[in-house]
Formats: sequence, C-alpha cells, structure tokens
Amino acid sequence: MMQPSAVVGQTAGMAATSDVREAAALGGRGIAAGTTVVRDVHVAIARRAFGLAGPAARPAHVLHDGISRGVYATVGAAARAASAATGIAIAARAATDPSYRPLRDLPRGSVAIGALNGAWGDLLGRTGSPLALTMTVRRNDEDVPVTPAGVARAFPDAGPDVAVFLHGLCETDLAWRLKARSHYGDPQSTHGSRLQAECGLTPVNLRYNTGLHISDNGEHLYQLLMDLVPSWPVPISRLTLVGHSMGGLVIRSACHIAHEQNAPWVPLAKRVVYLGSPHLGAPLEIGAATLTRALRRLPETRPVADALRSRSVGIKDLRFGDLLAEDWTVLEDLDAHRPEPTTSPRLLEGADHYYVGATLTRRHDTVAARVIGDALVPFHSASGNGKVRRLGLQVDRGRHLSGLHHFDLLNHPRVYEVIREWLAD
Repeated sequence: MMQPSAVVGQTAGMAATSDVREAAALGGRGIAAGTTVVRDVHVAIARRAFGLAGPAARPAHVLHDGISRGVYATVGAAARAASAATGIAIAARAATDPSYRPLRDLPRGSVAIGALNGAWGDLLGRTGSPLALTMTVRRNDEDVPVTPAGVARAFPDAGPDVAVFLHGLCETDLAWRLKARSHYGDPQSTHGSRLQAECGLTPVNLRYNTGLHISDNGEHLYQLLMDLVPSWPVPISRLTLVGHSMGGLVIRSACHIAHEQNAPWVPLAKRVVYLGSPHLGAPLEIGAATLTRALRRLPETRPVADALRSRSVGIKDLRFGDLLAEDWTVLEDLDAHRPEPTTSPRLLEGADHYYVGATLTRRHDTVAARVIGDALVPFHSASGNGKVRRLGLQVDRGRHLSGLHHFDLLNHPRVYEVIREWLAD
C-alpha cells in the first residue's frame, strides 16, 4: 500500500508538471483548431458549388457535409486525445525526476512560452492555463519574490541606482541575451550586466504576459514597482526604466497610472529609454486588422478571418499604440476600422526620455525606410514624430541606427554604446 507521504509527493510532482500536460494538450487543441478552419473553408466552398448546381444537388450536398464534418471531427478529436495522453505520460515521468524544472524556467521552454503568451496570452490568462505568465522579477532564470527577504537574497549586490528592463512582444527576459556569445563572447552578457559593470547600475529584468492589454500590463508594472521600491535592500536614489518595443509602451502606461495615483516611486523615475517602441503604432498590426476585415466578407475566407481574429489583445493594441484602458474599452470590435488617434498620453514629467530607432536602410527619411523601418517598427513611430501625432520626444535625446533590425536593439554593441553614453554619469 502506498504511503501517504508518497501520495502527497506524487500529487505535488504532477502539479509541478502541469505545464507539460497543458503544453501537450494545447498542441492537440491547436491541431484541432486548424482542422476546424480547413473544415469550415471546405464546407463553405462546397456550399457555393452545390448552390450553383440547384435543388437537384441538395441530397448530395447534405451527404457531403455530413461525411466531411464527421471526418474532420474525428481527426480533431484524435489529435486532442493523443496530445493529452502524451502530455500525461511525459508529466508522470517528469514528476518522479527531482531535477525537473518548469518549462518557463528552461531557456528553450521560456522562449516558446513567451511566444505563446504573445500570440494568445489573453486567452491563456482567462482560462487559467499554467502556461500563462504573470509579471515577475527575474534573477538567474528564476522568479524573485518581491519581498524584502526575497529581493535581498536575489540581489546581494543591490545598489541605489536601479535600471528596470522590460522586454517586448512574444519575448521574455532571456531576449536581452540575444547573440551575446557572438557579440561579446559571453552568453550571459546583456545591456544590464554591462551597465552594472561599467556604470554601477543594478539591472532588474522583468517577465510578463505580452498578450494582455498594454494597459493591464501597465497596471501590473505600476503595482510591481510599488512593491519593489520599498523592498529594495538599500534606498533607491534613481530609477531608470528601459523598454524594448512593447515594453516601452507598458512603461508609459505604468507611468501614466503612477502619475495619476501620485505614486511614491514617480520622483525616483529619472530616466526612461525606449528601444524601438511603436509609440504611434505598428504597420504590421494595421495590416493584420485590415486583412481580418477583408477576409470576413466571403464565407470561404471567413474561417481564416476568425483564426486571425483570435490573436491576442496585446497585439491588437499595437495598431495605434493604445496605452490606456479607455483606448479600447469603448470599442466593440478591436479589428474594426477606426482612424488614428490625434492625441497620445503625455510623457512622465520630471524624467528624461531617450529613444533609439533602427532602420534596415541607411537613411530613415526615405519612403522605403518609412514603410520597412527596422522590419517591424518604422522610425517615425519609434521617435514619436508622425503626421497626425507628435509625442514630444526630444531630437537631441534620440538616435537613429542604420543597418539594424528590430531585435538587434536587444543586445547589439552599437545600441549599447548609445545607452551607455546616455546613462553613464
């Protein structure tokens, strides 16, 4: 007879490996969802073809639809069942392994879960999935409890000059190490670690669910800083916020909330650095919304539109850089046509704001550069200087870097040179 302690240990182990089961089940549901899209397109095309044949084709149409739906349902159910069984088997084996680490704490698993959260993070959060990320402080690839004891244990080298780093869409805190080995010969080297070694700043990396609304993540960042600042081992004299892509928008959202709430950390926030942040929106999301509307018009393409429509609200917020809850709560359909807003929330007063915008092309003021930008964000959006909106970022605190793409901003030596120039006293 199994001892109670063994039962408890096994139960705890299975709970710890729930992410494995969920990942496998999610894969099965993804296959089933893809099968459903193919089925609906197939049925829509058949409906049009049989409709042209007239009433005489009605019996064949009914028979065709019945067989087709049954086949697709069988394939989808089999995919879900097989994936679930695989997940249970892998989780059972992992539960007995004392060295097991959750997927989100493994380098490759973290990258995959970051991408998954970016694409469908709002859905994962609503359904309570163990794969849904929350906003956490990270140190040595582990979550840090934001308590005085937890922070002191994780940051024995804590100094009064703190730099908080927020990654972008579909990324995690590991993104800051991109190409570290090839650039610096050290796979762990980041903007933050080099700033600590050369300028005395203590870097704090965060990880969060990029599929949530930017305003929701702004609220989470505001609250995390409310907890982190008083928990820091030494009094903080200066707070620097650095955001890549969406991370910069989350910072602006949090600063807006903090200003409204007169948060105690606002006077400490002396510097904000935006690395390729789409302050005025991202053309790819504008195109995705337009394509979604176009595909809805025909029954044959409507299933594809529904699949595209399922992308996360975090992605949809990037169309025009929506930072605040009131930017989206008044909208019934986030993909519906709407004009570009004419105003943007003000930058945090009392802080110096810096930006870096990259382009694949040599110049940033050409038509090609305006369309392509750094492959994801055009320079006018990164600099907050558009035809409809102007954010007010100062030109002498901005930098254009040619020949770099969006993800080079995470850890490229040329980018670091600029950041160091700004942040070194």
